[in-house]
Amino acid sequence: MLMAKIRPTAGRSIDDFLTIEETAQRSGYAEQYVRRMAKTGMIHAVKRGHFWLVERASLEAYIKAAQRTDDKRYGPRDADEQ
Repeated sequence: MLMAKIRPTAGRSIDDFLTIEETAQRSGYAEQYVRRMAKTGMIHAVKRGHFWLVERASLEAYIKAAQRTDDKRYGPRDADEQ
């Protein structure tokens, strides 16, 4: 399973984070899958109240790692595949 390197959030700006909806739009992953990745630690995210905030750098690292593997299950879907 791909895992992004988890870094502490101290000293981070709100601009370093994306909402689940923004993450899904930018990455091509479904919102439900993004939530699952956040909950299981596959990407670094923090929960504030009812909202998940995904660390932008963690998402980018995960996508790069997914693109390097031959296993297409981990990569985001193209718009025509959804």
